[in-house]
Amino acid sequence: MKLQFDVGRGTTMRLSQLGVFPAQLDAVFLTHMHSDHTEGFDDLIWLRWMFNGEGPKLDTICSADALSESGVTVSCRNFTAHFADAFLYSGEIGQRHSEIASRTAGGPADLIHTITFAPRDDPELVWSRGDVKVSAVRSTHIAGHVSYRVDTPAGSVVIAGDAANDNLTPQRSSSTSAEVEKLAKGADIIVHSVIHPILAPEKGSGYFPHAYYRQSTAGDLGAMARRDGAKYLVLTHLIPAVGAERQGPFQLPGGALTEADYAKAVRDGGFTGNVVVGTDLATIRVPAE
Repeated sequence: MKLQFDVGRGTTMRLSQLGVFPAQLDAVFLTHMHSDHTEGFDDLIWLRWMFNGEGPKLDTICSADALSESGVTVSCRNFTAHFADAFLYSGEIGQRHSEIASRTAGGPADLIHTITFAPRDDPELVWSRGDVKVSAVRSTHIAGHVSYRVDTPAGSVVIAGDAANDNLTPQRSSSTSAEVEKLAKGADIIVHSVIHPILAPEKGSGYFPHAYYRQSTAGDLGAMARRDGAKYLVLTHLIPAVGAERQGPFQLPGGALTEADYAKAVRDGGFTGNVVVGTDLATIRVPAE
């Protein structure tokens, strides 16, 4: 069973390093419609179409259409239906279909089976196959953001995406999501994006306050992982990246962070389990010990 959660840039290259070809994936799960989580999707599906152009379709699971507070409709279904339109209108899809007629005439989008659901505050089953079950909850970041939990006979893993607290202001007791905390109760591994407090508005970097408050801090994630009884906390989507002196144009006060800086912030939150500061191709095998 091979499941892919979010498809950022370079996904197919990393999969190839693991010996996994796109046609081998059983399903893709998208946490939200931000390009750093979706921009590798066209590459992934294009390669399936190029070499397995007659199918089967790939289950792609994501939130139903969601309306933001500013009135923007965020639509995963529209994304999966139209991601390859540029290649359709450029003529490339038609040309490649003429070369191998077994490829679907509509191009890569024909090979997607989009499954949407209306996310709730409590975990709900959104996909299953055999003894593998995937559940999801609503979580705050942008409209339509969801977090997932995979349960298998070997163990359980939570993929939280960019979840944060519903209260996106400084006046809150924690930056983490109460919904994700429910989802992660008793999980072996929690995989979660993280922001370091060095980018807090009061630290002087100039980093966007709205972007800071819609992420979870390392210390708060440590406290949540402790409460949930997780064996591993895997920090991913590091803001800022280890070794970087800037986050975009914003200079970091005190210079670049190390893996140890992130781990210390988690420990300060009270977590005594295993902390993994995520790098590409990092591997943890369940059951986690």
